[in-house]
Amino acid sequence: MRRYWKSSLFSFLMILIAIFVVVNQKFSLGDNEIGSDAVLGLKLGLDLQGGSHLVYQSDLKNENGESIPPDKNQMEALIKTIERRVNSSGLGEPIIQLLGDDRLLIQLPGITDPERAKNLIGETARLEFKHRFTDASDPVDEVINEGVLTSYVGLYPTSTSEADAKNNSTDKKDNEPDPVAPPLGVFVKFSENSYSVFKQLHENIVQSLESPGYDRLQVEVSGNDDARRFELLGTFITETSEESEFVFMIPSNYYKSVEEAKNALGESPKFELLSILIGQRDEVIGLTGEDLERAYPGQHQQTNKPIINIEFNEDGTRKFAELTTDIAGTNDRIAIFLDQDELISPVVNQPILGGAAFIDGPTFTIDRVNDLALMLESGRLPVPIKLLQERDVDAVLGADSLSKSYYAAGVGLLLVVVFMILYYRIPGLFASIALFFYCLLVIAVFKLLSVTLTLSGIAAAILSVGMAVDANILIFERLKEELRLGRTLSMAVNMGFSKAWPAIRDSNISTLITCLILFWFADQLGATIVKGFAVTLSIGVIISMISALLITQTILKVASNSLLSKFLSLYVPAGRRDII
Repeated sequence: MRRYWKSSLFSFLMILIAIFVVVNQKFSLGDNEIGSDAVLGLKLGLDLQGGSHLVYQSDLKNENGESIPPDKNQMEALIKTIERRVNSSGLGEPIIQLLGDDRLLIQLPGITDPERAKNLIGETARLEFKHRFTDASDPVDEVINEGVLTSYVGLYPTSTSEADAKNNSTDKKDNEPDPVAPPLGVFVKFSENSYSVFKQLHENIVQSLESPGYDRLQVEVSGNDDARRFELLGTFITETSEESEFVFMIPSNYYKSVEEAKNALGESPKFELLSILIGQRDEVIGLTGEDLERAYPGQHQQTNKPIINIEFNEDGTRKFAELTTDIAGTNDRIAIFLDQDELISPVVNQPILGGAAFIDGPTFTIDRVNDLALMLESGRLPVPIKLLQERDVDAVLGADSLSKSYYAAGVGLLLVVVFMILYYRIPGLFASIALFFYCLLVIAVFKLLSVTLTLSGIAAAILSVGMAVDANILIFERLKEELRLGRTLSMAVNMGFSKAWPAIRDSNISTLITCLILFWFADQLGATIVKGFAVTLSIGVIISMISALLITQTILKVASNSLLSKFLSLYVPAGRRDII
């Protein structure tokens, strides 16, 4: 008995650990949570508990908008990012496989909120901070002023002025003069070259009115004893019916009449375009979500609205401090974009040097903030993707399949145990005990390795039970032969295991090679069913060898040194009574 204390102790500890893992449905192991809410804490596949079956394709494009294939590193990074997002969301653990070069098969077993899952998976979550310049200025092309041929003061055309005044009443800044009828204007005729340059400039200024900020043109008119400088929106500049001529409206509070304007400026005043006052311009500064150290949801202290608290890493803290220092106390803003959509553009009152801030948004809800914080924390998708296929699996069908699988496994296991005991007697009983421990070990390993159990996996597990029994049968047949040769039970046990081992080894290795081939082809073709079968069968085969060669052997060796060793007939299969 003392000779086998090491193997006995090891077997006992291994079984004790297995019992602990199986009995505790969920437990923590370091930073990892082991187990699930399913039966025995096992991780069940899509076909057993229902869920969502999604197929995505890369939507990567070049600068010209043409689709381009992603490289292998990009797809691997994409898989890791999606795994982090879904795992951290509490929605479940995704099963992700690469299909070809640019497609992903994503299975979400037990998913309860498929729409949220799709949003988490498919949203790129590219966060970008930009320096928004307000009231910046650009110089006017000198070609324009060099081509001013004539200028004079006159009345704005009545029909035009009324229309302009009506259309632009909402576009006017607080300090912009109100147009009055009849308004005064400076009529300017350009050379052909200057006219074409100014016409393009004017179109750009008019188009800027469609943006949140807008551009204005700074103009100066001087002559006699007066000089006036004013700003004009694009629609307060109008092309006349005369060739290459524009009229620039004079603010109504400058002069009351044409005569007053002519007396102050002269018959042909000097006209000059000074600069373009840019209402809004965003400058990329290289500060993105990649510079975040942490992102988490919260509430604004004053408004109680949901916000995203962010903390920058060392490089991001430096960039953010430089940006806030530059714009503090100015009209410039920080424009924050998510996937090219503007979230918010706050004013900065003082420099922010600590590397911490928050993001607000007009459409932010608690759920939206939670998901955005999660996506920012896990990182943006390295490759944009689009949904190609979606399929929901009914959980009722999965539950029915699971119950039938358990029933089939139980009946099969019971029949094997009955056969082994009736035919092999005491060794058969020992093999049945070892088979019970084998089942414990398999379930424990499945939980520890977070193996996803599917219908094909259950089939593989049942098949591995048969292989475990097969190993025991080989051992018992060799044991029987040694007993017939007159060996003692202890010697027969040692010789039986020694002679049976080559056959057990070769059969199991060939099975493992087959599993490896199945796994490789399934991984290349995206066949999740075959892949799950290969993984489960491999684990079962390895544990069956451990069970047969360690647990069964330990029990037999202990029995060979007990009172049971005197009854050799109990070790011989039924129908063979040549051992007395």
